[in-house]
Amino acid sequence: MSRAVGSESADWRRFTRGGFGVEFSYPAVTPQGQAVEQNDEPFRDYARVHLSSPDRQELYLEVVRFHELAPEDEYLSHRPFLEERFDADSITALTQTSLRGRPAWTYGFGWNEGDRAMERSVLLLRVGRDTFRIIYDPRSDLNTEVIATLTITA
Repeated sequence: MSRAVGSESADWRRFTRGGFGVEFSYPAVTPQGQAVEQNDEPFRDYARVHLSSPDRQELYLEVVRFHELAPEDEYLSHRPFLEERFDADSITALTQTSLRGRPAWTYGFGWNEGDRAMERSVLLLRVGRDTFRIIYDPRSDLNTEVIATLTITA
């Protein structure tokens, strides 16, 4: 059962990092009892946070802050990597959308991992001259709940 937006329970944590530019809340343990793992290793030289449940489906969220990069350029850079890793037919076109009234862009990709179909959606938010890339599993309500807590602090 999904919680209403903004009604995180007491066991939710708030991700904050000075200078990162976004904050959000996430559970320490998922509703199915999986401990959430947090990895703060940079992506290339860019600040990054990656949250996931061990199954990488109940919770999967990665946020990277790209400096001086437009959303369209991030897509043009990421797409060839995804095509090489998965295949060209597994990546969708870049489309404009919004996130709580803020302009955003989105695309998706999917692949098979053994007998398990995997899927990811990407949200790109332009903040000043930077782009935040948010990768998540769109099939999980928990990911949507976490994204709903996102606030921009930059």
